[in-house]
This record gives sequence, structure tokens and C-alpha cells, in this order.
Amino acid sequence: MTNSAQSGTERTRRTDPEHSHTPSAPTDCRDGGRVDAVLEDEIRKQLAANRERTGPPTGAVEIPPIPTGRYCDPEFVALERDRVWRRSWLYAGHLSQLPEQGSYLTTDRSGSPVVVVRGEDDVVRAFYNSCRHRAAPVVRDECGTARRLTCHYHSWSYGLAGELRAVPDSRNFVDLDESSLELVPVRCEAWEGFVFVNEDPSAPSLETYLGPLAEQMREIDGTRLRWITRQHHHVAANWKVVVDAFLEVYHIRTVHPDNAALLYDDSTVTVAMLPNGHSRLSVAVRPELLGVMDPSPAADNPSVGALRRETSTSFGWFPNVVAPLDTGAFPLLCIWPVDTGHADPVLEWFAPDWGTGDMPDEHALRVSLFETVMAQDTANLGAIQRSVESPGARPFQIGWHERLVHHFHRAVDLAIGPEDVPGGLAVSDTLDRFVDPA
Repeated sequence: MTNSAQSGTERTRRTDPEHSHTPSAPTDCRDGGRVDAVLEDEIRKQLAANRERTGPPTGAVEIPPIPTGRYCDPEFVALERDRVWRRSWLYAGHLSQLPEQGSYLTTDRSGSPVVVVRGEDDVVRAFYNSCRHRAAPVVRDECGTARRLTCHYHSWSYGLAGELRAVPDSRNFVDLDESSLELVPVRCEAWEGFVFVNEDPSAPSLETYLGPLAEQMREIDGTRLRWITRQHHHVAANWKVVVDAFLEVYHIRTVHPDNAALLYDDSTVTVAMLPNGHSRLSVAVRPELLGVMDPSPAADNPSVGALRRETSTSFGWFPNVVAPLDTGAFPLLCIWPVDTGHADPVLEWFAPDWGTGDMPDEHALRVSLFETVMAQDTANLGAIQRSVESPGARPFQIGWHERLVHHFHRAVDLAIGPEDVPGGLAVSDTLDRFVDPA
């Protein structure tokens, strides 16, 4: 199965009534960033048009409901584990977290233990965190630095490129071929400083997988960012319930009346359904607040262009990352499944690298303020999960302004294989023709 959200979509493509764009040559933006000027202009026009309209835009279609069994069916969850989590490019870390040879970090979020390490040749590689002797971990900590990766059970030792270097008491092994017992590699690629892993040897490259999203996000200049902190928010809800909440802004007047609703005009929301389940969502800053929230020069990312300063723009990286980009510090919201009814949304915070000295106070302030927003966003999710598991559960109704939610669920189905989705749980292919071309 492929994890491309375009698989099986051969019908005539229809232009999204809110998103009609033919890419132009990117133009230089501030400090070497690249931004498509035509796309910027289109987004501004869409923001303004959405503010004025009194009904769905011409060309909008009814979106079929989303079956609630998708959030609690054990068979569906098992298919996700095998075909979404083990076949997608998953965020693992940032190069700033691997600053020197021997720096490593670990992740087991796909269900498989993986270690990512910078080698003596400065190449960043990933391996299953599993000794070839009897499968104990070769590193235990979340992160650190090591000259060798040494098993914590019997002290088999591996080099930073995965080769087996030492076997204690090797005299007790008959004809042991140490050259064939290297750590098992996992595909590992970086884009703009962000490191991803993929357990599927046949998956497309990371750059191909990201598609147009990569160019649209490039101005953030991730290679000049620094990872600053991590925050966990454990939620008693299926991971998709959590993702849904961050793919629309319909909720902000109800859920965030004292913060986000005062800053952003949700009537302007403009979205794009990008290939492979990715997405873009923009909402305008209220005109009277333009410039008020810009960071000081010490905390600013100079590569970010004007549009990002006029809007709140977030990108969805399928399957589980929402990136609400900003001119200063911003998080990657990584939504990880724990089990069917629990998820761990993790905020990985980044900021423009300020060089030496203390971190600018503005970054710490943004991290603190976002805690309030996250608490508000997650307050309803446990109750939603209890509802979808109850006899009273009925399919979710989705508005045109919430269509990224449907787009995300369709991508899950395409990763699984629509023909293998348990009966009655598949979402419609209605919006496939509105997905931007690759």
C-alpha cells in the first residue's frame, strides 16, 4: 500500500473555490528566504473574500459525515499502526539536538524503538534501538552523547555507524560473524534541519513526500532554528480527535474567547488541501493588531516574509504534526497515539538561533502563553472520546471551513488502503478532486 493521499484519484480534478493557484517562480524574501509571490497574493485575496461572504463559496460541495467508529474501532487502530505509523515519515528531532559526533536521541512513537545518532563522519543515521544479541536497547536515555552505543544487558558495543565493535566473552560463541551483526538501519532523512524517520524501505523520499508543502514552508529557514523545550499534554482521546481540533479555527470564538479570538478573525480562514494528506491553514490577524505581536529584532526570524506577519498560518504534516509557524518562537505540535483512547500531544518548541547568551525573554513568554491555549484546546477532547464510544455516537457533520479534517481522514484511509478499511468506517472521496497537484 502507498501512503500517498493521491493514490487511486484519477478523476478530473476540480479547482477548490477558495484556492486557485498556478505556481510562479519563487522570489527572494528578506534574508534569502523563498516565497511564491503569486501564492501570497492569492491567499490575501482569499482571506478578504472569506471575510465578506455570507454563504459557502461558489463551487463548494457538501462533505459527507465522518463515521465515529474510526476513533475507537480496534481493527482500524491495528491497521493504522501497521500502515500509517510504520509507513509514514515521522518527525524524530532537529539537527540542533544533535550538535556533535555521538549526539543521539531516541523515539518509540511508531511502536518501534529507534535511535537517531550523528556519526563520526557527521552523517545522521537511525537504527532500531535493539541489540543484535537479545534485543535489549543500546541506549536508554531520551538523548545524550556517546562514543559507542553499548547494550545495557550484556555490553555488546556498536560504533556510531551501527557496526558491531565488541562482544564480551566472544570465546563462547561458535563461528560468530560479527561483520553481519550491525544494528538494523531505519530510513532517516532531514529537511530544513528537521529529522524524520520511516520504517518503510520502499517509501518515497522525504522531499517527495512533503511535496509542495516543502517549498511553501521553506522561508522559515529551519536550519537556523534552535530546539528550546518540550511540553507533554496527555489527553484521554484518540489521536485523531486531537488532530481534528487543530485543523480548523471554527472553535476559537467558543474555546479561546480571551486570547486567539481577540487576535485573529476566524471568518477569513483560508485553507489548502495539499498532496499526501498535508495541508495549509491561514487566518488573518485583526487589522488593528498588525505589527503589535512582532517580536523584537533579537527574537525575530528575518527570513519570514510579510504574509506570515499578517496571518496565523499553520501547516499540517501528515500524519500527526501541526506547525503553527511564527516570526519568533513556535511549536511543532506532534500528536502521538498511546492507545485507542489516549494520545500524547507533544509541543516541540523552536526559535531563531540567537547565538550566545541567554535565550530572549520573548521566547519563554510565548511558550508560557501557549500553555493556556493548549489547555483550552484539549479540555473538550476527553468528553468527545467518551461520546464516540457511547451508543449515542453518530457521524460527525463537517462544514466547508472544516474540510481539512475530512482531508486528513481521507489520507488515513489512503495510507491503510480504502479497500481494507473496516466496513462502514471509510470516509468519502468527495474532496479528492480539490487536492492541489503535486
